[in-house]
Amino acid sequence: MGQARRRKLEPCICGSGLPAGQCCWTARGFHKKPAVLDLRNTGVTGSRDRCYMSRTGGCGTRVSGEHLISEAVLKVIADKEIEVSGMPWLKGQKKTLGFGALTANCLCSRHNSLLSPIDIAGARFFEAIQKCGTNDCGRGLLFLISGHDVERWILRSLTIFGVSGNFAIDGTVIDRDFVDRLHIIELLESVANWKRPLGLYFTRSVGQQFMRADNLQIAPLLKAGSEELVGIALDIQGLHFALVAADHDLAGTRLTHALYRPAGFVFRIGAAINRVFLSWEDGLRHESVIMEWTQ
Repeated sequence: MGQARRRKLEPCICGSGLPAGQCCWTARGFHKKPAVLDLRNTGVTGSRDRCYMSRTGGCGTRVSGEHLISEAVLKVIADKEIEVSGMPWLKGQKKTLGFGALTANCLCSRHNSLLSPIDIAGARFFEAIQKCGTNDCGRGLLFLISGHDVERWILRSLTIFGVSGNFAIDGTVIDRDFVDRLHIIELLESVANWKRPLGLYFTRSVGQQFMRADNLQIAPLLKAGSEELVGIALDIQGLHFALVAADHDLAGTRLTHALYRPAGFVFRIGAAINRVFLSWEDGLRHESVIMEWTQ
């Protein structure tokens, strides 16, 4: 049996459980299509004042407790509790809190449910980095995720942190009125609305040391000289990223030489070569990030 035919019969590396040939395997190799999100034609009609998508007119009957970080991602980091710091309400302290304490009532139940596909993608991305950074034997691990879904999961995190008042400088909450200015709903709905410089950036440079850890750190990206939110910076288990969500001039910033929309990550650790592939549909050329473990 040829390698291509064998690969088509094996379980798809996107994690669907389907044979690759019935899922993400194409004539050009693996490609994961982004999730389709319709946040307007939701099957219900209504508007909840506390839902940041209320202008769609497709809100559910109640506002739900949305996790500041998707619960599926939190479960990758810990079992039930996580150490938290930097929130304005913590007043400079660190606390260990259960997942249920890390919620905000900023989204209706219907819209919260419709965003679940990108929550799954975020958890898959987080899990992939964790496993690829620790597996040092065997044939190597393979993961496939839509890069557009990862971007939208990060955008969702930016939005909930911002509208809930959990972005602050020196304890002062910043820029809650960004949802319409940044066209958050439109960016969540359609990947076609993301035009460079909007998108995901890998901010580490060639030769820099990578230190993997089971953590997630988040900070706002602001327009120079203002408190206007334009994106979010993340440390995902030691990998440093930024998401730009506004048409913002990056000249002179640390993103000038960052890698835009990486094709994936290669972890060379021990006898294993583990890979996380990110699929994009923007017609651009994308480069992978290679990390090697040294003794």
